[in-house]
Amino acid sequence: MNSEHSASSPHTLRQRLLRLLLLPLIALSIISLAFDYRIAFEPASDAYDHALSDDAMALAEQIRYLDSRLQVDLPAAAEAVLRTDNGDEEFLSIYGPNGEFLAGDSDLHADPPVKGQNPVLSDGSFRGKKIRKASYRLHTRAGQATVTVAETTRKRERSGSKILAGMMMPNILLIIATLGLVYLGIRSGLAPLTQLSEEINRRAPHDLSPLPRRDIPAEAEPLVKAMDSLMEDLRSASAAQQAFLANAAHQMKTPLAGLQAQLELHAQELPEQYEPRAQRLFEATRQLGHLIHQLLALARSAPEANLAQEKHPVDLGKIIESNASNWFDQARMRNIDLGFEAESATLSGSEWMLREMLANLIDNALRYTPEGGTVTVRSGLADGQPFIEVEDNGLGIPVDQRQRIFERFYRASETASEGSGLGLAIVKEVADRHGASVQLMPAANDRGTKIRILFASPLAESGTTGKTAPARQPRVKNLL
Repeated sequence: MNSEHSASSPHTLRQRLLRLLLLPLIALSIISLAFDYRIAFEPASDAYDHALSDDAMALAEQIRYLDSRLQVDLPAAAEAVLRTDNGDEEFLSIYGPNGEFLAGDSDLHADPPVKGQNPVLSDGSFRGKKIRKASYRLHTRAGQATVTVAETTRKRERSGSKILAGMMMPNILLIIATLGLVYLGIRSGLAPLTQLSEEINRRAPHDLSPLPRRDIPAEAEPLVKAMDSLMEDLRSASAAQQAFLANAAHQMKTPLAGLQAQLELHAQELPEQYEPRAQRLFEATRQLGHLIHQLLALARSAPEANLAQEKHPVDLGKIIESNASNWFDQARMRNIDLGFEAESATLSGSEWMLREMLANLIDNALRYTPEGGTVTVRSGLADGQPFIEVEDNGLGIPVDQRQRIFERFYRASETASEGSGLGLAIVKEVADRHGASVQLMPAANDRGTKIRILFASPLAESGTTGKTAPARQPRVKNLL
């Protein structure tokens, strides 16, 4: 069936499945990453908050009630220790019961109290920087004092970034590994469909045999059945076409043969002066019969005819031997030395098509070989490949016409007025149906034409595992 792949072919089923799986995997990974990050970051955040609360309570222990007022015992060295941190800036402030400023940063204010929480932890902004602060309330004899300790969030952010980076890499690797496993699974699951597609693509255009059913998934079974049903319809149509052509050939040959016989008998009864005219009528009738036969043969050998089911092992040597006598009279009439070198060469093919090809090769050679010439028909194996060839020592084919001689109704020489221009077209069609190549080769002494039909290999398309018949030594028969 040999279909060419378009550059803009639609996405494959494998690509669609991967796309459909990729988006949900990414979404699930993002959701999972968010939950995992929150779970992993909370202990680190709690540790920082605990340390911040400890600093606030430690600072509260420095408040003393002396001389009927609150005083803060916070030497400069102790305050420097509290403000020292490797990663963050530290801030602190202490306010008395009446809101009087006692120590630290006067612009750092505590958060409102929250029932059940002491210290109160919150996020905020101080001097244009993000901070986390703890507001601790201490009850003294003078009243409630408020201690506030705050720090920037750089350590927390760095820790969060490290946690996120440490969690993203495994998630990304998990997505890649999952997609790889899914791809391998999809590839393995779709392997039968891929094999089926490749087998259909390798098929010849005329091969309408049923598709293989091995390892076909249940989902693809209806498609295979539909294709087999279509092929069965095509085989039935082809069989009906062949039956019609065969009947047409038989029905048309019978009256033409009768007409030729009647003309021949009638010519014997005519006066001598009418004999040339009767002979021309007889010859025209014979040419008409030959043309009808070639047209029907061309139709039966066309690709639409689908003759794959007719193929079976055929010996080219036996075909030559069984048809040799059919050409004696025509060769003798033109005084042509017709010889046969038939060597056994077995291949898988349609016997009637190969006979038709041989007949047209010989007929073409006899028509275009002048009187007294030589025509030789051969068969055999060339480098293990079956071949059949016909060689003559006629006028040959001009170089500028060799590309056109296999066209329908084209004749290389107008001197042979009896030719229909279909003989070599039939040869080309039959060769194509058998996967063979048609070669124009130089004849002996560079005179005439040699046409060789070279087949792919013995029993190439039959699927037969048996051996071909043993080759016989070439023999030459002069039949004239």
